[in-house]
Amino acid sequence: MYDGHGGFVRTENCVMLGYGTEVEQLGLGVNGEFNINSKVSVSPSFVYWFLNEPFKFWEFNANVNYYFTKAGSADFYGLAGSNLFTVKYDGSALVEDDSTSEVGLNLGAGVNFNIGKSWEPFTELKFVIGDADQLGLFFGVKFKLNGN
Repeated sequence: MYDGHGGFVRTENCVMLGYGTEVEQLGLGVNGEFNINSKVSVSPSFVYWFLNEPFKFWEFNANVNYYFTKAGSADFYGLAGSNLFTVKYDGSALVEDDSTSEVGLNLGAGVNFNIGKSWEPFTELKFVIGDADQLGLFFGVKFKLNGN
């Protein structure tokens, strides 16, 4: 897709594995990244945290990534955005089902490793500021959908 400024807008989808300090468990996530221009992208994501029953935790994120550098073997970026963290309790015959959601602010940084393929590994460190304060470390693979 042409960006109107002499370049192409890159679109990526990814899968990621992470660890959260608040939930103290591993999480599996999916992410999309839609470049607005050569420096800025919008990056929505969903993460499901693997907890023991009867609890279920998941989060939705809406981040904006700012790329400080996009040259060589690594692309470094900062991120900021919003977080919606949900906890659900599946009740038993004696206790009702319950759920709650909390909103937070995401701040973090990441790096994409350019390996010259239609996919690239990445890592991201994100801190959520809010009622569900959490530091998350993620590793994953981004798949380039339009080949740029």
